[in-house]
Amino acid sequence: ANIGQKEDFEAARKKALALGAKKVYIEDVSKEFVEEFIWPAVQANALYEDRYLLGTALARPCIARKLVEIAQREGAQYVAHG
Repeated sequence: ANIGQKEDFEAARKKALALGAKKVYIEDVSKEFVEEFIWPAVQANALYEDRYLLGTALARPCIARKLVEIAQREGAQYVAHG
């Protein structure tokens, strides 16, 4: 999932296919991440140890939601995320 990070998504796609994936989805969820997770967290002043935003923790449910959406579309019985 592209949540706005700088990452070589084409390299990730190639690695997944090399490891045996039949399909690879790389979805841009950056807009949803900011609007539905980051912005509400900023408004709520959700800081870890009163120092920094919970970016990684906030990304997980956003990524999981997209994963489930794709799994349902594909008719998958199981999902894995890691």
